[in-house]
Amino acid sequence: NKNVKAEEFKEAILSCKHKFSKGMSLRIEWKKIQSQGVSFVYYNGEFTVAPTTPVCEVPSSAMTGTVVELSCKETEGSPPSEYQWYKNGVALLGKTGTGSARAANITYTMNKKSGTLLFNTVTKNDTGEYFCEASNGIGLPQKCSVRRMQVDDLNVSGIIAAVVFVALVMALCGLGVFYAQKKGYFTSKYSKITLCFKI
Repeated sequence: NKNVKAEEFKEAILSCKHKFSKGMSLRIEWKKIQSQGVSFVYYNGEFTVAPTTPVCEVPSSAMTGTVVELSCKETEGSPPSEYQWYKNGVALLGKTGTGSARAANITYTMNKKSGTLLFNTVTKNDTGEYFCEASNGIGLPQKCSVRRMQVDDLNVSGIIAAVVFVALVMALCGLGVFYAQKKGYFTSKYSKITLCFKI
């Protein structure tokens, strides 16, 4: 019966008739077909479910030499999905079995089971457009939207300027305290604190 009617949250019975001869290996699967393909399969007493669109977290900017982690996850797939990261449309390398990548000029570690892409020391060469794909062998692989990560050099001049500014403020506060002490404005430890805050 191709048109089974059932009420929501109530029992529904689907039947399947088949012909086979003795000695023939038989495998029966139930599949749910949707516009984008097979969404789940029932076989051997268990449901297998196609992955949904994963949620990806990619920082928009990072500083060279810092630790950066990109994450990718989807929770609907059964069996659990494995993840593949792409940079500028090209699949990133990963060692088979271990789920990690370690080769010359590779600055990242990719875990295909957890969906993380970890840069221990990110470089300007890691700037690019990233996306992740989730797949578990059921239906079509699903991918998140492309996101750009921009890696820039550390702003050394900005840091120096901030350090100089803080040093000047501290020097002015010290000079103010020294001047006030010479003039005899300090009568107790509380007035000393108040004067420093005013300066």
